[in-house]
Formats: sequence, structure tokens, C-alpha cells
Amino acid sequence: MCLKLCKTVKVKTKDGKVVTLRRPRRSDVKQLQSFINSLVDEDAPILINERATLKGEKEWLKWLLKDIGKNKKHCLVAVYKGEIIGNIELRKGKGRNSHVAEYAIAVKGGCRNIGLATIMSKAILDIGKKDKEIKLIELGVLSVNKPAMQLYKKLGFRQVTRLRKRFKYKEKYIDDIIMDLKGFGIA
Repeated sequence: MCLKLCKTVKVKTKDGKVVTLRRPRRSDVKQLQSFINSLVDEDAPILINERATLKGEKEWLKWLLKDIGKNKKHCLVAVYKGEIIGNIELRKGKGRNSHVAEYAIAVKGGCRNIGLATIMSKAILDIGKKDKEIKLIELGVLSVNKPAMQLYKKLGFRQVTRLRKRFKYKEKYIDDIIMDLKGFGIA
């Protein structure tokens, strides 16, 4: 895929949906707000658990686009029939861990288990491999998010540690599983 150069690419999911992968735009703010709020409303096993306001989402998007412009982050959104149904990022570290990128992904309910997360992941990891500053990619995942852990293992991530009772989810304390991508850079 030529996302770095082309800025958009059309992909097909297992169920035949034709989805556009592209960089986010300022005009996406309401769609991004709706996307994150759909995840919060479903109580998805992600870190965010409060609905986004339009003002807050505008501020987040402003900083995201600024960081993309400065090559501090790589981000793609998945768009289907004009609706954002997925978001994926590589966030570069600062200072002594500037060689590390944190991977984060979310896919809207109803759009999972169709291969979209795999497609998005391969696209962002391809971008990460072309970024000479990134030597290590890591992520954190809630221990209850078994489908995500299966995806990460399929992509080549391995568990490196477990932070016990790091998050509160559905009134229980849940472990944070830290994984890194084996075979990438120095991993």
C-alpha cells in the first residue's frame, strides 16, 4: 500500500465492504466525535470511558494533525459510506524513548471480525517500517480484550510484561498487557 505517498487507498474487507484508508482531516471532527462516543457508549475495552465533546474533539484533532505534520505521529482512519469506522495510530515517544512508537487501534462495533483491523494494522505498520526513527513498536491492551490480543499475536506482537490491576473496567480491576512487535528494528 502506498499510504504515505497516495494519502488514500481503497481496501476490501472479508464481507466485501470497500473501505477507504486515509489520513484524518479537520473536516472529520464530528465523525471522529461520533466514532469515539460510539465506543464509549458500547463500553468497549479501551482506555477512554467518557464521551467526547465537540470542543474536546476539535482540540484533540488539532494536536493530532499538528503532530502528524511534525512527523511525531502516523494516523489513519477507515471510512465506509462516509462514516469513520476505524482509527489507528503510531505515536512516537519523546526524549530517551524517541525510537519507540506506541500502537493504538479502535474499530466501531458492527465493523469487527471482517478483517478491517488486520488491514489497518498492516497499513500503519508498513508506514512505521518506512519511518527511520522508529526502532520499536509497543502497545498496551486490557487483559479482557481477547480478540485484540489474538490480532496482535497474529501480527507478530509478543507479551513482554503484565501490569497487574492497572485499569478499572466494568467494576473490576483489570491487568494491562504490554506487548512489542518482535522482529521490528531492535525488538
